[in-house]
Amino acid sequence: MEYFPLSVHKMICTGKSGLFYALVQAQPNFMSDGGIFVRKWILFFLILVFADVFAISSLKEHVSLETLREAGIPVQEMEKAGMSSEEMELFLPFWQDMEYFPLAVCPVEKEDPFSFADTWMEERNYGGKRKHEGCDIFGKAMLSGYYPVISVTDGTVEKVGWLPLGGWRIGIRSPGGGYFYYAHLSGYGREFREGEAVKAGELLGFLGDSGYGEEGTRGKFAPHLHMGLYVRYGSEEEYALNPYPVLVYLKNHTKEISY
Repeated sequence: MEYFPLSVHKMICTGKSGLFYALVQAQPNFMSDGGIFVRKWILFFLILVFADVFAISSLKEHVSLETLREAGIPVQEMEKAGMSSEEMELFLPFWQDMEYFPLAVCPVEKEDPFSFADTWMEERNYGGKRKHEGCDIFGKAMLSGYYPVISVTDGTVEKVGWLPLGGWRIGIRSPGGGYFYYAHLSGYGREFREGEAVKAGELLGFLGDSGYGEEGTRGKFAPHLHMGLYVRYGSEEEYALNPYPVLVYLKNHTKEISY
C-alpha cells in the first residue's frame, strides 16, 4: 500500500480536492486484498468528516434560534407559520420597535374583540390573480368606522392616501426599518403628511371597508384591517413578511381606548 499514506496526507492538507486525490491514488490497491481495508478505512473517514460537518451546521442553527429567542422573537409561533430561521432574522432590527396591537379596544369590550387567521399567500383575485401579502383583522362588531387603528411603532409616515386595492391606507417605517402597512381604513385620525413622525399607540384612523375600486369605493367586503409588513432585503425595496405570528404576539399588548 505504497500510495495510501501519501493520499491521506494530501487529503488532510488540501481538503475536498485532496479527498479526490486520495481516492485516485488508492485506486491501484482496490483490486488487491489490501484494497478492501483501504476502502473501509476511507469510508469510515468520510463518515466522520460528514458527521462533523452536520454537527457544526446543527450547532450554528441552534445558536441562531437561541439568539432569536433571546431577542424576544416567538420562534415557535413563526416555525408554525412556516418561517425559516433566515426569515426570522429579518425581524431582529425592528423587533423592539413594536409596542402595540394595531387595533385598540374599549375597556368594556376587551374580551376577544378581534379575530384573525393565517391567510398568508392565499389566492386573491381583485385586479388579477395575486397572493395575499398580509393578515386581515376583524372586529367582533362588524362595523366600519368603529374600531381605532393605532400605530404599532414609533416611526415616519412614508405613504398615505388612496390605493385602488388598499383603499384609504397609511404606511409607517419604524426606526429599525420595518414598514407597517394599514389598509381599508374608513378614514384617518387626522391629516397625515409623508415624512412626519408618529408615535407608537397614536391614532391613525378607523377600521373600515374602503378599497377595490376608484377613490371612495366602500362596501365590497366585510369591514376589516389589512395589516402588511415589509422590509428592505437585498435588491427588494418591499420584501413581504408574514405578520400573523407578530399579531399573535402583539395581541397581549392591545391598547385600551375609550370611544
